[in-house]
Parts: sequence; structure tokens; C-alpha cells
Amino acid sequence: MKGKWYEISLLFFLAVALIGTLLRSVSYVGLPLEYMNLVHAHSHVAFQGWIYTIMILLLTKTFLTKDQIQKGRYVLQFKLSVAVVIGVLISFAMKGYGLYSIVFSTLFQILNYWFIYRFISDTRQHPLRLEKTTSLRFIITGLWLGAISTLLPFGIGALSARGLGNSEVYQSMVYSFLHLQYNGWFLFVAIGLFFHFLESSGLKVDQKHLKRFYVLFVLAVIPAISLSLLGMDFADAVRVPAFLAAALTIAALVFFVLALPKNLLAYLSDQEIVVRLFILGFLSSFILKTTLQSLSALPYFEAYAFFNKPIVIAYLHLSLIGAVSLVFLALIVHHKWIKINALSRAGSFLFLLCFVFTEILLAARGLGQIFSQIFLILGSAGMAMGILLKIFSSTLKNKAHGRI
Repeated sequence: MKGKWYEISLLFFLAVALIGTLLRSVSYVGLPLEYMNLVHAHSHVAFQGWIYTIMILLLTKTFLTKDQIQKGRYVLQFKLSVAVVIGVLISFAMKGYGLYSIVFSTLFQILNYWFIYRFISDTRQHPLRLEKTTSLRFIITGLWLGAISTLLPFGIGALSARGLGNSEVYQSMVYSFLHLQYNGWFLFVAIGLFFHFLESSGLKVDQKHLKRFYVLFVLAVIPAISLSLLGMDFADAVRVPAFLAAALTIAALVFFVLALPKNLLAYLSDQEIVVRLFILGFLSSFILKTTLQSLSALPYFEAYAFFNKPIVIAYLHLSLIGAVSLVFLALIVHHKWIKINALSRAGSFLFLLCFVFTEILLAARGLGQIFSQIFLILGSAGMAMGILLKIFSSTLKNKAHGRI
């Protein structure tokens, strides 16, 4: 696998940011396509374009030998996935849910199953017996949760075809799918990569606490689906598992903190500032996101967690950008796939600054405080510009190498 292919993943990330900026500008500019079609394109490319493709690159780089990568045809898997995601982007943006988007989504799931099967098989046969490490167990668990989540769209499609798209059963399946994706698949993989990064850097992770964190987090993930359903009319029926999930999640968070190396901050202080900021951003986002998720079990927070759109969007971005994407961005730099220079640093700083800025704006809007849509649009555009600067810095680096 070629490290420079991360640029393709960043291009998908850029597309997500640009579509998000366009969606937030709907009050000021006419959209060239239907709003909901762009919403679907935004979410699908975020999951399948940015997160999935960068996971392929990072997981194969981190856990597989060159021989395994060649025999497993991971290069072909990556290229086919990129082609299919381009089809997903175009079909959803143009027509929304329809024949072409369903075909491309189905092809993506087939490729996803291929990757999951092959990666799990190859890690079991790795000469270093990596499957026994807790960091890889997080990743394998995440892949299984991702596979389980892919069963739900079949039910979602069937309910939609029967005209039940506005029913609570339909909404429950959508929320369950999303939970297993970003609180299961993506988050477990990000956590596994984070702890492997610490261990491979020579830091001492408390393995006893890490295993306890893993067990509690796994036990919490399925009951935590009920936390996403507390806004339904049948909320009382799922309140007990919701409280159980919240308790398990908070307990897991305690062991997560205890598992961290005691010299982590000292280690990060000696690292490239971009890596330092991304890792600290991930830690802050994960702790905040996990705490907020658990608090949503309390009746006082239900109005914010389920009926307050700005708060919900802020939480989703906190989960997918803060608690997942920042780990991937840190590892891109750690693996030296991108050369750190003034342009890439500026892009990283701008992206982080605008991410925090938009989160604060969304939270302020949800809490009824002073809010400006223009500032939110500018923040979104700033995130897109930050990603673009990182891509440009890599392009300039490659051109410079070409002249040498």
C-alpha cells in the first residue's frame, strides 16, 4: 500500500467539508441539487469515503506484512472502494436514494465484507501473533460491529418501501445503525489504533486497566443502542438498559484514563506539535463525548439529546471528527505520509481551530445563546480550507521530489 494514497482519503474528507459548508449556506445561496440528497451524500461519503478508506490504509500499514498485503489484494480492494465511493457520492448527490445509489451502496458492502474477512484472517496468521494484543482486539471488535451494522439497512429499506419512513420503527433502525457505525465500528478502530500508537512508541500502557476498559466498553455498546431511543414514545421500555449502558460507559471511561501512560503528556511535549494537538484533541473529544452520551440517560438532558438539532449535530461531529478523525490525522503525520511544513501546519491549525469554533457555535445555538449562521458557514469553510492546505502541502512535496 502506498502512503501517498492517503491524499485520496483527504480528498473525500474535503468533499464532505465542502458539502457541509454548502448545506449550511442554504439560507444565502441556491443549492444546485436537492437539500436532502446532499445530506445523504455528505453522510455516506464521510463514512465510506473518508473514514473507511483511511482505515484500510492505516490498518494494513500497522498490522500486516508486505507479503500479506500483496496476497490479500488490499491494493485492489482500496482501488475498487475508491471507485465505488465516487459512484456513491454522485448517485446520492444527484438522485438521493434510488436504483444507482442502492447499487453502489451494495457494492460497497460487498467490498467491506471482503476487507473484514481478509483482515481478520490475516491478523490471525501474523507471525507475531498480534491477535492477542488488546489494541488489535479493539479493532477486530470494531470490524465485527461494523459487519453487524450492515444488516440494518436491509430493514430500513424494506420499511421505507412500505411507506413507513416516518415511523418510530424506521427511526429506531436508523439510530441503531448509526450507533453501531460511529460508537461501534469507527470508534473501536480509532481506540485500537490509538493504543497501538502508544505501545509502538515505547510508552507503558497499563494492560490490566486497558483490558478492563475493553471488556466494559464491549459490554456497553449493544445496550447503549437504547440511549439513542430515549426520544421515542416507547422510551420507558428501554430506560433500564439505557441506565445500564450509561453506568458501564462511565466505568469504562475511568479505566480508559487509568490505562493511559503516566508520562503521556511528557512524551507528547517532545512530538511534532501537529501530532500533539491531534492526540490531545482526540482525548478531550473522547472524554467529553463519552460523558455526554452517558448523561443523555438522565431525563433532564433528553430535550437536548434528542430534540435539539444543533446539539445533536455538534455531538455527531464531536464523535466523528473529534473522537475518530483526529486519531487518523495524527497517524498520517506519525507515519510520515505527509511532510510537516509551514503549509501543512497552517492547514492543521486552521482545521482544529474551526472545528472547535463550529462546535462552540452549535452548542451556543442549542442553548439559546447568541448565534450567527454566517460565522458557522465561515467555520465550515475554514475546516475545508484546512484540509485543502494539507493536500496542497503534500502535492508540493511530491513535485519537489520529482525535480530532484
